[in-house]
Amino acid sequence: MIKIFTKTRHIKKINDFLNSINLEHEIYTIKDNIISSEKFELGVSYCYPRKILNPLLITSNKGFVNYHPGPLPKYKGPTELKDAIKNKEIHWGVTVHYMDEDYDTGSVIQIKQIELHEPPISEQELGAVSHYFLFELFKETILNIFEQKL
Repeated sequence: MIKIFTKTRHIKKINDFLNSINLEHEIYTIKDNIISSEKFELGVSYCYPRKILNPLLITSNKGFVNYHPGPLPKYKGPTELKDAIKNKEIHWGVTVHYMDEDYDTGSVIQIKQIELHEPPISEQELGAVSHYFLFELFKETILNIFEQKL
C-alpha cells in the first residue's frame, strides 16, 4: 500500500496511473485529517504543500519519498520557481528523493534534467514545464521505488 499526499489537482492523474499498473494506493490532500499509526509500505509526497512530520514520516516500512518540482539540492523549498527565475536559470530539473525530518534534504534518488531554451519569465511558465516532467519522473520511478529497485 502506498499513501500519497498531494494537491487536489494531481489526484486524477496519479490515481489513473497507479490503477493502470495495479499498484494499491490511497491519496490524501490537506483537507484530510490523517491520524494513523497503522503501518503502510511507502509514503509519497507529490507537490504536497505541507511538511510531513513524525509520527507519520516513520510509519512507512519503506520510507517516504518526495517528488519535488526543482533540482535538489540547489533549489530547495517552496520558492524554487521564483528563485530560478531570479537566477535566469536554463539548467533545470525535477527530483525524487527520500524524506527526512528536514525540508528537501533527504538522499536524492533521481533527478530528471531539463534544458530550457531560454530563462523562464514567470512562475506559471516554469511551473508548467516542471509539473509536466515531474509526472513523467513519477511514472518512470514509482514502481521501482516501491519495489526498492532504486
